[in-house]
Amino acid sequence: MCVTHCDKRASVFVVEETLFKVYEADFPSILDKKLWPEWYGTRVYLNPNMRKKATGRPVSTRFCNEMDDGGRQEKKCGLCRQTGHTRRGCPNQPTYEA
Repeated sequence: MCVTHCDKRASVFVVEETLFKVYEADFPSILDKKLWPEWYGTRVYLNPNMRKKATGRPVSTRFCNEMDDGGRQEKKCGLCRQTGHTRRGCPNQPTYEA
């Protein structure tokens, strides 16, 4: 986007005098190094939105109470509806002979 579309005073941004007005103010210099603030190095702040998502099943954040404490139910076979085995090991499973 051109500067003229942002502000109708485009000449203000082009004139060198306006550019150098920034540096008219005095910048105080600190001569003695003892007066300098301590520098601990560059600090890196991580963006949490860029974190990789964990693989696998997500962990539940649900609060459990007394109603959720029902215990385990016995599994039933999908073929004969009896407990103690699953469809894979069902004794009533039909066998196919070729």
